[in-house]
Amino acid sequence: MKLGKISLLCVAIAAAPFVNADRTRIIGHVAHGVNTYNGGVIADFSEVAPLAGILADPSIEVGYFIEGASASGVITPETSRSELIATTTDFIDFFNPNNNVDPALVNQPIGAIGSNAFTFNSVLDRAVPDSFPEQAFERPVPYRVNDANEFPTVADWETASGLMTIDSHDDGTSTVRVTIRNGFPEAVYTFWDLGQYDPLTADESVYVVPLGGIPNAAISDENGCVTKEFDVAYDLARACEVGATSCSNLIAGFYHWDGQLYGAAPTGNFADVPTGIVGSIHMFFNITGTNLQEPATQFKRPRIHGCFNPKRKFFKKY
Repeated sequence: MKLGKISLLCVAIAAAPFVNADRTRIIGHVAHGVNTYNGGVIADFSEVAPLAGILADPSIEVGYFIEGASASGVITPETSRSELIATTTDFIDFFNPNNNVDPALVNQPIGAIGSNAFTFNSVLDRAVPDSFPEQAFERPVPYRVNDANEFPTVADWETASGLMTIDSHDDGTSTVRVTIRNGFPEAVYTFWDLGQYDPLTADESVYVVPLGGIPNAAISDENGCVTKEFDVAYDLARACEVGATSCSNLIAGFYHWDGQLYGAAPTGNFADVPTGIVGSIHMFFNITGTNLQEPATQFKRPRIHGCFNPKRKFFKKY
């Protein structure tokens, strides 16, 4: 029996794919936008993506709420962490050059933005969901789930931490695992690969694609934890070098505070709801850049992928 079990085990190991995978481990950075935290750049991509202006300058997607102002405040180290996170148009010039965003959506606490509801006529026609009711509604209306953080502060935003691992396989594919802890509870997150076509050439151009294909979404648990595995049809850890067809610069963990998805784009740019209005990068994973900042939050022990179950044990280990 023992020999039989050993033989079966050997067969199983021999048949298992991707045994010789190389692993890359990346700690995430909580972010206030694309490659920015506290008004500064998180990582330098100039050596691998010199023409990518989107990565060179702080591209702010969330600010803090200033009552009565036309624009939200820029979060810096001096900002009070008790301020409410708010929408911003700082990043609109890149994604929405026509700048047709409704001013009423700017400098709003993110819980005030709302979501499309039944019978809406345009993507800008939004209902702000009620809080989870203490008593049953007589008439059903859109409402947020019980654990949702409707109006988070800067401090709430900055509790998140993340881990990403990339297993690069011999056939050119990769398996990517992402865990975010202490994010927003019962929230919609999507994951995006931002990189370069034809890197380090005159034809270099930026791409943003859903990580692992569509759907690239996950919902965090009541503790704000989300963990997800992606099978990627290319090696996410491939080098940015001359002669490469493409390379990945970063993975973005994008928080949709309107609770909606927009297909193969993070936001509804086509309908004048760009990034910064209905969602933002919350967790930034630097693949090919040089870190200029240490992560504001560390991925604490146990440093493995997974979320706590009710017995305080992890249900996934990688």
